[in-house]
Amino acid sequence: MRLYLPLVCLALLHTIVDTSALLVSPLWDRITVECRLAGLSLVGVMLAHSMPTSLAQGVFGFLRERKRLRWLMFAGPVLAVVCLTAVGGVAAEGRVAWLCALFIVGGVSVGAFHPEAAVRAGTLLPGNRTRGLSIFMLGGSLGLSLGPLLSGFVVQRWDLEGLLYLMPGLLIAIPVLYWGTTRGEPVGNPGKEPGEAGKARGLREMFDGRIGLALALLLVCSCRLVPNMGMSKVMSFTLADRGFDERTVGLVQSLFLVSASGGMTLMALLFPAGWERRFMVACPLLGLPLLAFWGWNGCPTWLLIGVLVPTGLVLWGTTPTMVSYAQQLFPRG
Repeated sequence: MRLYLPLVCLALLHTIVDTSALLVSPLWDRITVECRLAGLSLVGVMLAHSMPTSLAQGVFGFLRERKRLRWLMFAGPVLAVVCLTAVGGVAAEGRVAWLCALFIVGGVSVGAFHPEAAVRAGTLLPGNRTRGLSIFMLGGSLGLSLGPLLSGFVVQRWDLEGLLYLMPGLLIAIPVLYWGTTRGEPVGNPGKEPGEAGKARGLREMFDGRIGLALALLLVCSCRLVPNMGMSKVMSFTLADRGFDERTVGLVQSLFLVSASGGMTLMALLFPAGWERRFMVACPLLGLPLLAFWGWNGCPTWLLIGVLVPTGLVLWGTTPTMVSYAQQLFPRG
């Protein structure tokens, strides 16, 4: 069990990062009201919240090929926690610029953590990369579940400033878990992690000359993640319109993401090697009819909430196959 300590600590670091990333998830309706957001200002704040994480993952993933960036596994979580809990102290009319700045820095920090951590997780169980990534992503999914739950609870009790009370506890755990990720060696014969040595490679070398395939995979994965990333905002506004408070919205969002954790647990325990491509394509197709219920204005609330369990299972719960398949196709990139 000691051999798995680095992977478990890495998964728990992932939990902290993604908890921070989802703290704002049940609060969109409240933030919209407090900051008087409408039209372009609302779009701008949402872009400041969502775009930096995605862009940062691409940029830091590319930089990681030039030089190992393990320090980001410490700095990323620290900055993410500080910025994304501090949102509770600045969300008010006239402070939209500060709100956007915190979202941008926090989002970049979240995105910077993931490439280095995912590479590390992929090397810890070289005999079963998908299982190692599933454990790592299970930690993230647990964080995604805890984020709305904690946020809804503290905001219901102490208003938006309650987010600040979460900062000390999350920060204390980061140095201990980071230390744990450096203990021991990967199971088996890991060799060198990608990017640790050797001449820096260009894009063509990283993708073995198959840039077209890499772009196609990027497009597929981007479309694959669109519903995942948008569901938190859809749930927040839809449930608020139906009279749900922040705590209840957080509970419903956590239900969605707990089902994702269950899917990742099944992936870690039962996934058959070599089935990544099938799962990557089939599961999003299974999720589309379920998402249609959230576009039906007359859908009963009990049904709206009930479909979240299978939706989280097939959409979020199977995302490790996407990462694993990409690493199999491009082991050097």
